[in-house]
Amino acid sequence: MALEKVSGSSRRGTKAKISLRKSGSIGINSVALEEYFDEDDEFAEVWHDDETDELGIAGKKEETEDSYKITRSNSGGTVAPTSFLKAEDLIPEITTQYAPYTKQHGSIELVMIDLNDPMSTHGSRDTEEDELPEKTEITPEEAEQAGVEVETKQEAEQ
Repeated sequence: MALEKVSGSSRRGTKAKISLRKSGSIGINSVALEEYFDEDDEFAEVWHDDETDELGIAGKKEETEDSYKITRSNSGGTVAPTSFLKAEDLIPEITTQYAPYTKQHGSIELVMIDLNDPMSTHGSRDTEEDELPEKTEITPEEAEQAGVEVETKQEAEQ
């Protein structure tokens, strides 16, 4: 079998996904961006239904008082309503992906995700200071017995 170069488009995936990121932003993969948002949508309004635990996004061509900038890249887009997500306690411990769908809210069509129905997670949780393993300090003699080369603080500073 011959060695073949993998094209960048193969990383793209085929399923539309919207992610709530542990960094406090909303990620929209390129498939979802193409399928649910117009090319000239530069802003987005974010909606939350705390009864059904759904999050909605409405693409906007122009900035409104309640909108956030959509930052686009080759891999999709990002909306960063960090303060809102913090206030609503919606920032996950681990980045979580959801399948988007549309829902009509009056005259507005929203791109929705059901926060009770995640598709998958991506990455890892942040480790809290108290969850880190304890440091084990050993003497240079113990390190030598274990066959480990160490440098003392004094040697490192020289």
